[in-house]
Amino acid sequence: MNNQSYSAKPYGYIPRILLGVLFAISTDIHAAGFALTEKSGSSIGNAFAGAGTAAEDASTILSNPAGLSRIPGTQLVVAGYAIKSSIDFHDHDSRTLIGAGVGDPLLSGGSGGDAGDLAFVPNLYLASDINDHVKAGLGVHSPFGLKTEYDSRWVGRYEAIKSGLKTININPAVSLQVSDRLSLGFGLNAQYIGAELSNAVDFGSICAMAGVGSCAAPQARDGYLALKGKDWSWGYNLGMLLEPVPGTRLGLAYRSKVAHHLKGDAEFSNVPTELAGLPDLANGAIKADITLPETALISVLHQLNDRWSIMGDVLWTRWSQFNELRVERNDGALLGLTAEHWRNVRRYALGATYLYSDAWKLRFGVAYDESPVPEMFRTPRVPDQNRWVLGLGANFKASASDSLDIGYLHVFLKDASLNLNHPVVPAQPAITQSLAGGYDSDVDVLSLQYTHVF
Repeated sequence: MNNQSYSAKPYGYIPRILLGVLFAISTDIHAAGFALTEKSGSSIGNAFAGAGTAAEDASTILSNPAGLSRIPGTQLVVAGYAIKSSIDFHDHDSRTLIGAGVGDPLLSGGSGGDAGDLAFVPNLYLASDINDHVKAGLGVHSPFGLKTEYDSRWVGRYEAIKSGLKTININPAVSLQVSDRLSLGFGLNAQYIGAELSNAVDFGSICAMAGVGSCAAPQARDGYLALKGKDWSWGYNLGMLLEPVPGTRLGLAYRSKVAHHLKGDAEFSNVPTELAGLPDLANGAIKADITLPETALISVLHQLNDRWSIMGDVLWTRWSQFNELRVERNDGALLGLTAEHWRNVRRYALGATYLYSDAWKLRFGVAYDESPVPEMFRTPRVPDQNRWVLGLGANFKASASDSLDIGYLHVFLKDASLNLNHPVVPAQPAITQSLAGGYDSDVDVLSLQYTHVF
């Protein structure tokens, strides 16, 4: 094979079509982008409204570490969340102009099935007194993640098949009670990220564009690319809790960005013999940088009377840092460069809690969550859209030291359109591939939390 015949680099479209958003791969349609909001089983019933001021248990470490000052004695909190997402794609004549005259211009394949998944997310919290004014705690949770998987022969297989993202955040924190009305909090965060994705590779079209007739069978010579990467990094969180008048609390909290430098491997499979040896199709080590966004929260809670309390908050997330994704091999060679141009967003939540009896509390909440993904940059990996969230929950105080919280969320997502048009060969922008369609999606979340006071 003469490498000179590949001077136009027909396989150069692989990074854009196959790598996509390497580590924005979770398609978590519960929260904006690929964030997870499941931090507290006690606040899920309020749709997480007032999470920065309620300080009902040690889970306040994550929302507002200053709230630790309101937790009596030593407390253990264990919570789990079952998250069922449904993601259905409807194709609108997706097509390819690869190798005109050598294949069907319509992209073959089905709708991908339900790309959603059933995921379980746990978290753990511990809080204890240091002295009368200082409280320490430890939280372990997953701030970003989830998993999606399309059928391997679906129409968008060259964009995405399997996508997975996991994070583990270990958050020790301390609070200082400055006065009866004011508390301050600080925490450090050690964060692990692990990512995996796979895509199909249209080697038949690559051969057709390169003039290698022996393997030129567009959409009939598919191979696959699997990418994996992981990293540990760190950040911090701050909080303030103020009670200006009895029964009314104001919370301010900030969680820093976490800059990750992922390292991993790229592995191609089913590469035709005619293309073997091309450097762009070689297996090997890869690296990519991604910054998970910082957040700022303002939260208010007001005790109306002995039975009712109301709460609300606004959460700001700086997703605009996710402007592009650059994937490189370890020798510095560019494997993929993808423009993202995500935008900063806000989440608005209102909730109420009703003390039904000494043993039971009932919770209600609603939230509106903006999507950071501009329509023109939406992909099958993150078919994100604005959403409404409805929450219901209850707390049962079984004894002076034990209580249970159960919560339910339903997420109503606005239908999302998809219209991707890619130049297949950078030197020939008129030759494009288009993936067009729409998404119907929703999410259900069920939570259970156990709290024990020692």
